[in-house]
Amino acid sequence: MAMTRLTARKFKAICYYLCSWIVTTLGLALLVQYGSSSGVDLGSLLFALQLGIFVGLSHGIYDIVILQDDLNLRSAWIALLVRSAFYITLIGTSFTLCVLLWGDRANAGLLTEEGMHDVVNAFANPHTHVQLFLLLFCAHLITFIRSVHKKFGTRVFVNTMLGKFQDPIEEDLVFMFIDMRRSTAIAEDLGHVTYSKFMKDYYKLLSNCCEENLGEIYQIAGDGVFITWKTSKCTRKARPVNLFFDFCECLEKTKKRFLKRYGIVPSFKAGAHCGKVISTEVGNFGSEMAYHGDVLNTTSRIQNLCTKLGQEFLISEDLFTILPKPFPHGYMSKKEGFFELRGKKKEILIFSLQRPLTDLN
Repeated sequence: MAMTRLTARKFKAICYYLCSWIVTTLGLALLVQYGSSSGVDLGSLLFALQLGIFVGLSHGIYDIVILQDDLNLRSAWIALLVRSAFYITLIGTSFTLCVLLWGDRANAGLLTEEGMHDVVNAFANPHTHVQLFLLLFCAHLITFIRSVHKKFGTRVFVNTMLGKFQDPIEEDLVFMFIDMRRSTAIAEDLGHVTYSKFMKDYYKLLSNCCEENLGEIYQIAGDGVFITWKTSKCTRKARPVNLFFDFCECLEKTKKRFLKRYGIVPSFKAGAHCGKVISTEVGNFGSEMAYHGDVLNTTSRIQNLCTKLGQEFLISEDLFTILPKPFPHGYMSKKEGFFELRGKKKEILIFSLQRPLTDLN
């Protein structure tokens, strides 16, 4: 049976924790043995591997399954204390279990007097105290790295760490602007607090769809959001089309939940375009990524045509040319004509994408 998108996303996240902990424990074991005259102790590496597997799986299940990755609603200090207590308990328990399993007592059972004596001796060793403290620090570091990665996306996160965007560089990118319909009326009906919760649920679904389709959320402005891909990533797979379809499907599947909570189901329209932009990091304190060029403005103008043309998804000729054909999910293209967009000297040919009525029923 094929894995659902939600399950695949959770599996991928748990694998991150598992791999991170295996690398951490093995690296710490090698660091401890660095310069030893007896060389690398294979037994210590196997012990570290076993510890990394136990802690990594438990850490991943805690964050992804129990906390559901982003539902830790405690205040920052309380969350830090709870996480620290969990990490201490997790690392201590896993270390104890590894010591018990590592002993040569196959016939005597796991919990024996000799085994508990080994555990006491292990925790009494000053080197163990240092290693456990380093593991506690690594636990917070692993969680922090994933939080930063979730916020900025893989490409921006890696390139920022490498200092790639310190100087402006030219990139060929695809931009997609998604805008919620009737957002002003919905805000008036729901009130500010409820509307904020409504938008949080809405953007949670959208961000999940972005991750599944390798898109990056560049900017959220009220009820609109810019999503971007490298153009080379869209020449073999029509990722903007896949994202549009997936988001429609997610909103349809959560329709009852939105109606129950808010009495309103969100809908949206989108425009997409591609071209060269200048990518750079702007600001000193509180710096952020910025894309300079008319591609973003053009994308926004294309999205604004949706209401005028009565369409949900419009793309430019430039993007239409590079996307692979036929379009996925049965989407059909229609040439809407040439339009003069504000700020552009030349008219742009616009295409609409829509699914056949037979697929919508």
